[in-house]
Amino acid sequence: MTIDQPSESVEETVHRLKEEIDTLNQQQSEALKTATYLGMTPDEAQDYDQRRSLITDLVRQLSIITRT
Repeated sequence: MTIDQPSESVEETVHRLKEEIDTLNQQQSEALKTATYLGMTPDEAQDYDQRRSLITDLVRQLSIITRT
């Protein structure tokens, strides 16, 4: 989940980050759909917030890589 993986090319890193972001966004979407009907437990809310933070971090990393 970080940029520094020496065995990866820039293209591979970008691809990996995009896939991770997509997966997390899908999880966020599902969590919101479920919460709309069933509510969200404190644990689910914490998971949601952690994914949001991770998405933000991954997008930041992707931005750094693609600027070069």
